[in-house]
Amino acid sequence: MEIINFNNINDIKNISSPGLLKQREKLNPNAFIYLMQETLKEFYVGYQNEVKTYKGYVLTGIDGSDFEIPNTKSSREKYNGKQQKQCARVTVSTCYDLLNHYTLDTIVEKYDYSETEMARRHYETINKEQLLGNFKSIRIMDRGYRNLSNIYNYVKNDDKFLIRIASSVYEKENQSMKSNDEIIEIKYEYNRAKYYKHTDPELYEYLKSGNTIKVRCVKIELDTGEIETLLTNLDKNKFTTNEIKELYNLRWQIEINYRHLKNDLKIENITSSKEILIKQDIYSQVLVSNMLQAFINDNDENIKQEKYKNKMKTNTNMSVGIFKNTLIYILLEDNAKKRSEMMDNFCLAIEKYIVQ
Repeated sequence: MEIINFNNINDIKNISSPGLLKQREKLNPNAFIYLMQETLKEFYVGYQNEVKTYKGYVLTGIDGSDFEIPNTKSSREKYNGKQQKQCARVTVSTCYDLLNHYTLDTIVEKYDYSETEMARRHYETINKEQLLGNFKSIRIMDRGYRNLSNIYNYVKNDDKFLIRIASSVYEKENQSMKSNDEIIEIKYEYNRAKYYKHTDPELYEYLKSGNTIKVRCVKIELDTGEIETLLTNLDKNKFTTNEIKELYNLRWQIEINYRHLKNDLKIENITSSKEILIKQDIYSQVLVSNMLQAFINDNDENIKQEKYKNKMKTNTNMSVGIFKNTLIYILLEDNAKKRSEMMDNFCLAIEKYIVQ
């Protein structure tokens, strides 16, 4: 249906589904990553006064999600590893700005690919491309990212982080705490360190030589009475216990973003089992999400909140629909004045739809 609609817009009748897929195989999916990176750099470097931060830091969350892809035998063999009986799927990891709501980096890998390795690659890309300009970040992650090698390097390089861990992790150090917020020293234990003898020899020798990794441990009681344990290297004099709790709660924004990508943008509607087309579908939708988010951010700032009893925000689902039906016409319009008017009309259209 989308090909038919596009044909009608351009008065072209000879584009077929096989023809489109054949042409798409000539398109490098990293083109979408490049476009995303260039627009992000323009924002974080060119519009620094508009960047929302927490005490001067950009808050970034990292998390992964499984995406279902066309369930063919070749897809299962290529992506599923030992899970051949399950539907074909890939693991998608994103690094997400929790306050400005932009996806900073996206990785598509085989199912069950290492989360910690993708986290490392995210920050390698962000630093290499200087996506955040002069801003420093605090990386906020869930318990799947508690790899001691990462923590060691974060502390060594003074990269700010906040990670939730299970209460059974570093149990001796946790039990020795006399308060709910203090510095603990992670020491050498054979069962703890043996894994790193080959994967991170530097860390292994560091611990075996009697050194410790000093890190702040914060225990927070939830409304349910459950205790959450968080590790961080944020200075206690600059970030209180309550602020640490607030920071970790903001991590939920990345879950909301995945829900937005899957439910509103239908990102799992993958058109082919070929790797190049899978990456095109995912990367292009993330780019579109960031483009739309720029308009939503502007619109949210302009809502006259005093007119309403509850805090209001842009209706994301309606914005997606309007964007999808408008953007193609704007991009195809050659007349600059008319194109500008169409863009203004688009902004006015999404302003009409707000929700609590």
